[in-house]
This record gives sequence, C-alpha cells and structure tokens, in this order.
Amino acid sequence: MIKNVIVIGAGPTGLFASSLLLKEGFSVDLYDQKTEAGRKLLLAGKSGLNLTNNLALDSFITAYGCRQKQMKPSLTHFSQTDLRLWLNNLGVKTFVGSSGAVFPISKGAKELLSLWMKSLNSNEYFKFHPGHRLVQLEKDYIYFKTDNNVLKLKAPLLVMGLGGASYPTTGSDGTWHKILKDMDITIKPFKPMNCGFECSWSSFFKQKVNRLPLKNIKLTFQDQSIRGEFMITPYGIEGGPVYRLSREFRTEIEKNNKAIVFIDLSPDLTKGEILHRINRSPGKNSLSNHLRKQVNLSTIKISLLRELTEKSTFKDFTLLAQTIKQLPLILKSPRPIEEAISSSGGVSFNELDDYFMLKKNPGWFTAGEMVDWDAPTGGYLLQGCFSTAFRVVEGIQKL
Repeated sequence: MIKNVIVIGAGPTGLFASSLLLKEGFSVDLYDQKTEAGRKLLLAGKSGLNLTNNLALDSFITAYGCRQKQMKPSLTHFSQTDLRLWLNNLGVKTFVGSSGAVFPISKGAKELLSLWMKSLNSNEYFKFHPGHRLVQLEKDYIYFKTDNNVLKLKAPLLVMGLGGASYPTTGSDGTWHKILKDMDITIKPFKPMNCGFECSWSSFFKQKVNRLPLKNIKLTFQDQSIRGEFMITPYGIEGGPVYRLSREFRTEIEKNNKAIVFIDLSPDLTKGEILHRINRSPGKNSLSNHLRKQVNLSTIKISLLRELTEKSTFKDFTLLAQTIKQLPLILKSPRPIEEAISSSGGVSFNELDDYFMLKKNPGWFTAGEMVDWDAPTGGYLLQGCFSTAFRVVEGIQKL
C-alpha cells in the first residue's frame, strides 16, 4: 500500500519535498492557502532568480552563522551541485555568475515554476489543494479553512514548509507560529533579515534622496568588509552589502541601540593616493568638482560625505582623505519585517530531531524558513530550503 504524505506550503520547500516524496514512491497531497503555488518564488524572480552559490561547501556553510552545525548535514546531503543537477533534470540549465551566484541560463521564475508544476501534476499520486488555510493542529489531525468550511484531516505523515514572516502577501505571514505554540512547540521570535536599515538623515538630505544608488563602495562592519553598491533611501540604506551583513547589524543594534558602519567611498585608491590627488591645484573648480574629477566621487557620494561630516573636515585635506576611506554611518534600526526579504526565528532546533521531525509529534516534520535558521541573499536562502526538504524526506524514509 502506498503511504500518503500531506505537505503544507507550496513554496520551494513544499514543492521540492513533494517532488522527492513522489520519486520515493509516496503519494502526496499538497495544500496551500493561496490560489496558486510558488508565490514567493515568483517574487524572488523579479530581481533575478539566484538559485544557489558556487562557493566551496565549507565556505558556503559559514553563511548560516550560529546555525552552521545544525544546517551542515542538510547542506552536505543535498549540496549546491546536487541542486544544479536536479534543476538540469527538470529542464532548467544554470550558469555561475562573476560573484559565484548561480542563475538559470534562460528560464525565469515563471518558467521554472511552470516546469515544476507540470512535472508534479504528471504524477497520478500527486494532488494540489489551493485555497486551504491551516487553522489548527492537534495530535495526528490538521484543520484547514476553505471558504466558510473547516476541513479536518488525519495526517500520520506531515511536512510543513510554511515559510517565515516576510512578504506576508505571498502567504508567508508567520501566523502559523500561534498554531504550533498551542501544541507546546517552542518558536523563536521572528526578526527581519536581509532588510534595509534606518538612519537619521537631515531634512535637507532626505529631499535630495530618491532611492539613489551608491556605486563602487566598500562597506565595513567590525571584521567584515563587502564591496558592491547599495541604495540610499529616504529612511536609510538597503541593498546587497547591507543584506549580507544584516544579521550582524541587527545583533549590534539589539545590544547597543545602534550599529556604526564604515563606508569606503573610493575603494580603488589608498588614502595616500586620495590625499595626493586632492592636493593638486583645483584651478577654477569648486571643491566638489575637484573631488569629482580627481577622486571620481559621484554627486551622491559627495552629498553623503557632506551629510555625515562637519564642515571643518573639508578644510583639512588629510582628514578629508581619511574620511573618504572610512566614512562612519550610524544605523538606528532595521526596517519592518513585512519589508524584509526573509526573516530570522521560527521553530527551535531543540524541538527537532536530526531530520527536522518534531520530537513531540513523531511523523510531523518542519523544513525551510519556518525553522530557526537564517541566511543572506545570494543563493543561501533557496539552497537552505531545498536542502532541509531533502533531509526531511530522508527522515520520512527511515520511519
């Protein structure tokens, strides 16, 4: 007799768990509260579908911070290479970008999702149930709300890929945490991850800023430095380097009510080279034009420099050169979790065995972003979802 598994959540985690379970000979009923699958995957695809990263596994794992130990078995058993092979078999060829990030060669998120759903629906033992919102769990039973009805189902085998608490419009709203808490499951509080941060801009500077990019900079916090570009916004900053360090920024703000970061506005020049260029005769140029021509500082960089320094800095060229290389910026708070790309927090690892099964309810598994791990953008989030789903299916096979 074919064993049935109920999967809740039709994001990357639930879809991948469904694919693996079908391959292993299980029947799968996949439920989601939205009317279509893959809403968050489609959203991620709007800014480029970064599927994973080509870093060596040992380096890749470090992106998971204090959860490296718990995530290592999943990432080892289903690595970045394994994901690329699976995608290739699905019909999605990939390439490695200059930063090591892995993208589909031609197909976007919509095409990938279409291929994926076509593969699932071609299996007679798969059924997708949209429009089913999880409202209650009790031992061996789950309850869904559909329109004005409540559906009660027995679920000896259950996989939950319910997501975190960011982008709630996609269905990843984190409301499930109350349902699991009612089952005496410890849930770590949700916090914004891969998010923007607020600064105290002057009114004058805010009027000049309309989501302007700060290109070719190096952002440094404590012992970490990242080159790239980020966006200046009316509330503060956001973008790749900011997201990459958001866990560290948030932790520092929680401890000290602020995080001081340093911006190198001219990472290709040394302090000495900058000073030498500034000391050249400006001719008839204003100081701003002189900095633009000699140090290649853009208008937004000069505006930011003036926003964050005293007027006296521009009279002392030695100090000015130093400030261009190390401009301090105070971050006050992360942006709301609803705006974040992902979230930290979720089901505590203390509640789970090595295969993400709830110790208090054998046969029920959690995976993906609903578990208490986080990761920066750059392929780490999706890889974590795929790898934990793979680990869950390993666990189901051992039952």
